[in-house]
Amino acid sequence: MPIQVNTLRRQALSAFIACGFALLAGCQEHAGPELATVTGTVTLDGEPLKDATLHFQPTSGRPSYGKTDESGKYNMGYSLERQGVALGEHKVIIRSVVEDKYGKTLRQEMLPRKYHDQTTLSALVEDKANVIDFDLESK
Repeated sequence: MPIQVNTLRRQALSAFIACGFALLAGCQEHAGPELATVTGTVTLDGEPLKDATLHFQPTSGRPSYGKTDESGKYNMGYSLERQGVALGEHKVIIRSVVEDKYGKTLRQEMLPRKYHDQTTLSALVEDKANVIDFDLESK
C-alpha cells in the first residue's frame, strides 16, 4: 500500500510541475518590451545590398536582427517568436560579410567601418510601422 501512495504523490507532483512550466512558458511568450515593426531597404552606392545583416542595439536591453534579401529589403526580428524592434533610440550596425555555415568567408566585408565597427548609424523606432532606409556609400 505505501508504494501506491508514493507513486500517486510522485505522479501528482510531476503533473503539478508540468502545469507550472506550461504556465511560465505561456507568460514568457508575451513578456518583454513593446515592439514595433521595422522594415526598409539598404543600398550601397545606389544599388541594393544583398545578404547584409542589420543589428539594432537599443540603449538598454536586447538587440533585434535582420538580413537583406535580393532587393536589399529587410524586416527586423526580436526573437524566434516575436518580430520587431524595441521602441526608442538605437545604434545600427550593418555588415556585408557573408559566411557559410562552417564560418568560411564567402564575401569579404565591403562596407566602411563607419557602418559597423565604428558605426555612426542610428535609428529612432516609434510606436508605429517604421520604414527605415539606409543609403550607404562605399567611400
